[in-house]
Amino acid sequence: MPLKPIFDKAPLTAMSCLPLCAGMARSESPRLKMLYQTACKELQPAALEGVFRLACIVTAHPEDEAVSLRIREVLSSQREDGSFDASPAESVAILRACWALYEYETRKPLLEHIARWCAWAAQNWECLMADDAIWANPAELLELLENLYRVTGKAALLSLCERLSEQTMQWSGVLNTFSSQRATSRTMSREELETCLAIEKGGREGYYTHFCRTHHAEHLADGARACMARGWYSGSATELNAPCNGWERIQRYHGAICGGLTSGEMLEGASPAMPVSAAALGAWAEALCCAAAGPKSAWAWEAVERIALNALPACIREDGIVGFQYVNTVSAEVGESNCFRQEADHDARAINRLARGCAAIVSGAVMACENGLTVNLYLPGKYAVLVGDSLLIVTITQQNSAYSIQVHCKQESRALVQLRVPSWAKHAEITVNGMESDAGTDCRDGMLKIDRVWHDGDVITVTLEKSLRVLDGHHQGKYVMQGPILMAMECEPGTPWAKSFVSCTVEEGKVIAAVDSVKDWKMRNGIPADIPVLPAASGDETERVVLVPYAQTAARIALFPGRKNA
Repeated sequence: MPLKPIFDKAPLTAMSCLPLCAGMARSESPRLKMLYQTACKELQPAALEGVFRLACIVTAHPEDEAVSLRIREVLSSQREDGSFDASPAESVAILRACWALYEYETRKPLLEHIARWCAWAAQNWECLMADDAIWANPAELLELLENLYRVTGKAALLSLCERLSEQTMQWSGVLNTFSSQRATSRTMSREELETCLAIEKGGREGYYTHFCRTHHAEHLADGARACMARGWYSGSATELNAPCNGWERIQRYHGAICGGLTSGEMLEGASPAMPVSAAALGAWAEALCCAAAGPKSAWAWEAVERIALNALPACIREDGIVGFQYVNTVSAEVGESNCFRQEADHDARAINRLARGCAAIVSGAVMACENGLTVNLYLPGKYAVLVGDSLLIVTITQQNSAYSIQVHCKQESRALVQLRVPSWAKHAEITVNGMESDAGTDCRDGMLKIDRVWHDGDVITVTLEKSLRVLDGHHQGKYVMQGPILMAMECEPGTPWAKSFVSCTVEEGKVIAAVDSVKDWKMRNGIPADIPVLPAASGDETERVVLVPYAQTAARIALFPGRKNA
């Protein structure tokens, strides 16, 4: 089996859980299969890792897929000195794909490709540091070096990690002090930004270059991963806490209620009239899953869950990938017209980012922990976890509010099973083989723990009572969550959409909202403008509408104005 888990072993002192390796998690999700088929159409170096990891999740034999053959083809072109005919950043992307292939096959010759390149990098360090992509996003290389260290234990790899950490951009300072409360478009015009970026020519010390980098949703996500990677080997609380601190601040000023960020390329404020980039969604899904592998990860799983069940399925539709979605829209066909800035390669980058982000979510839904496993997300699928010398196969299925977790093993095995209890659950009921479990007597940090000897066919049933919550949003607006699902009013073509929120209830299993008409709520390009602040009651009788899950809608209102004196 690949990658023997290492816990509490210096210098990777912060590793409390490990996501499953490539090939250890499977899903039958139609959306993931559609994303994989789309991603397979373009197999550039930057896409190889994400596409292969997705192949391991949705196909039975990923080693026979075109992406696997492409990875081997690129690796065969490695020069004798260990380098590739590619930029350092592209070389790292190739080697990350090589590492994913190693996770699946556990063939040591694959590690030789990475080791040879690391030897070349050590001898050509100045060339490596001259690559702006390596300097600005050290997470890609840091994670690769640390993964290789976990297998080989070579101290020289940690020396490279230290050099890389010291000489690349320090993201912990950005995330720990993030205070940008205004939308980028209100700070400067697009014309000013583009002109000044051209003058600075990408200089690392340029004000506008730095501004663009630290207000770019994807770069911030990569920075969060860099902080976690630095924290893994240094044990620095400053680094390990930076993603949590940064995400909390960024969400406060630029968060989308579907779980992502209001961003085209740049952060654009918290208005539901602003776009949510699919590329940013994928980048932050991966970053949050990385943060969730560390200590005190409850916040990260809450964020991952909201993205995974709302924003991601809304942009991975049966008819293709939606590059930009909007929390409020009355048209199913909306593009990037409201974006402050969009780079030409956004849509291609979005597919690659989504592939990596979705693969990270599925691989982290069930994690290996010391002496057992942790169920973080109740995503239907099959997961293989190595516990000691035993292999446990966990199959998760869902029926309404109940989740069935069936355990398969060749021989009885003692293992600790930890079950995450989300903050939205009003009540959690756990049974093992139909018998009530006493797991609830030991619930710390939102985890129910079952430590017992497991037999083939044992079944854990988790029933989570979904609470109905009305939460506050931008401009004192209101939105409705039923459990982890964002609810929305579906907008039929030609029907009135300008409504304020009054109240909501659950009737016969349906979420019913009372809404009131709003005057002077304007619209442009199929997108309702920013919500009015506390509009007065219209004087008409309130209307009752059925709210449906956000991801099941194409045209919707999900963030309503809160009514004055309601």
